[in-house]
Amino acid sequence: MKPDKLCALTFDDGPDAIKTPLVLDRLERYGAVATFMMVGHCVNETTRPVIERVVSLGCEIGNHAWGWESMDRMTDAEIRDSIRRTSEAIARYSGKAPRFFRPPNLAVSDALYDAVGLPFVGGVIGRDWAGCDTSAEARARNVLTGMRDGAIILLHDVQPDPHPTPEALDILIPELTRRGYEFATLSELFARKGVTPDPKAQRLWDAVE
Repeated sequence: MKPDKLCALTFDDGPDAIKTPLVLDRLERYGAVATFMMVGHCVNETTRPVIERVVSLGCEIGNHAWGWESMDRMTDAEIRDSIRRTSEAIARYSGKAPRFFRPPNLAVSDALYDAVGLPFVGGVIGRDWAGCDTSAEARARNVLTGMRDGAIILLHDVQPDPHPTPEALDILIPELTRRGYEFATLSELFARKGVTPDPKAQRLWDAVE
């Protein structure tokens, strides 16, 4: 039976040579794709094999800025430098320029919207970042509670240990499949929903309806 609902798994804050493969293992196991919102300074020779595996599995890569700090108080020049360096690094190691941006910590500003030049994405939050003492089960439940057709799911492949998000995927992916969802990259999600996101629109997308 053809799935009648779409969603996009996304993962922030990588890549990492050890932690990102734990997420990729689950995607490969369940035949799912995702979009990895990568931090520019983590995109380098050390993580090249991880990035190559991301691409080989049919996943997409997005821009998550050069570092992890919030950008809502950065100057125009600082914002543009962060985005440019990150996009260049992603293109160098993956062969494709990123098509989407997620602001670190979801912090936005008019200056940020004006300077980035890419559509902004948020998502259904799993609360799996540092300081959230949540189990794999709780992380999966947080996502499932907010799900709807066209949802963008916001998780992290890289955070300090303990970080049971890979184990949460063992719950989340089968359950969403059971509920009739198909997993798509961000580009696929927007295309199949017939939506072309405007990079100039001051909007943080969390779903494509």
